[in-house]
Amino acid sequence: MRNARGIANAVLALVILPAAMASAQQEVTISPGTSLSGGASFGGPLGASVMGEVLWGLGADVREDGEHVRGRAGVLFQLHAGSGGGKLSVGLGGRARIDSDDLKGAVTAGLKVSVARTWGSPVGTAENLTYLGPELDLSVMRVALSLGALWRVDGSGGKGVLFSWGLGFRL
Repeated sequence: MRNARGIANAVLALVILPAAMASAQQEVTISPGTSLSGGASFGGPLGASVMGEVLWGLGADVREDGEHVRGRAGVLFQLHAGSGGGKLSVGLGGRARIDSDDLKGAVTAGLKVSVARTWGSPVGTAENLTYLGPELDLSVMRVALSLGALWRVDGSGGKGVLFSWGLGFRL
């Protein structure tokens, strides 16, 4: 019983303390919605590619002491088409537009599961193969980096495990 009371007090402290510390000048708006984004990159196995993205989830708009942050976090859907293949990705992601003294710009992050199909001139493997695996996307100030590991699930030849990567820009 003593442990349950301690856990309850800890949860209450985590919920009540930030609310008590919040400035009277802070304005927060939370709403569900969808954000669209795109970009272009070069990497393996897709080569030169373009990307379209849908982020569906909760958005927040926070203003405090002359600083402003708009963000959204939720379910992420991406579609990539490139000279060496195509990729469909689903996962969790978030993006924020920050306007403060320290940083003025956009920051995004995503953890996703991707299915890639190679064609044309893939980078680092053969064509007509299908790969599946986890990937991590990060971008700051529109510069994007993607890293992951993909395992071959269909086709023969090429690599059995492929290091996926991409460097590009986000719109």
